[in-house]
Amino acid sequence: MELAICPVCKKQSLLLSMRTEEIPYFGKIIILTTRCENCKFKHADVFTVEIKEPLSYKIRVECEEDLNTKVIRSSSGTIIIPELGIKIEPGTHAQGFITNIEGILERIEKVLKFQLKTQKVKKLRKVKELLAKVEKMRNGKLGFTLILKDPFGNSGIISKKAKKRRLSKRELKNLKTGLIILEMTKK
Repeated sequence: MELAICPVCKKQSLLLSMRTEEIPYFGKIIILTTRCENCKFKHADVFTVEIKEPLSYKIRVECEEDLNTKVIRSSSGTIIIPELGIKIEPGTHAQGFITNIEGILERIEKVLKFQLKTQKVKKLRKVKELLAKVEKMRNGKLGFTLILKDPFGNSGIISKKAKKRRLSKRELKNLKTGLIILEMTKK
């Protein structure tokens, strides 16, 4: 580990850490983490060592057991849950992570609960509806589809149930690279 200048507080108190791991179906990955000892800024990312083709993964979550499916999302990955109308897009502050499908639902739930406190009255009903759906999904009572798209092929879903395919040129063109967005698309 070495100290670097923190992008937030500008002090030389940023700890950089990098390690490699072998992940089944993916091969060797690099996990990069940074943490400022002064202001507590944190950033993490996951990179594959190998160059890969642009990929899309799709899995139908039909039971509670499916929620344990491992998901690797690099900072370039987009997660889509059509039944919720939710898209989690990458951007300059995006972080890679390794979690399971339930962990993704927990992240969505946290954002929705925050929105309950900050949204205007007319959007509160929609947020509450989404929270109720997420709860049913987390309890295995509502099936859904999880799609993970990565233009650099550094993300994936580790499951025999997951369907993997190459992204089309059109899909690549439509993937956003703006700031992280938890977007509620219109249904």
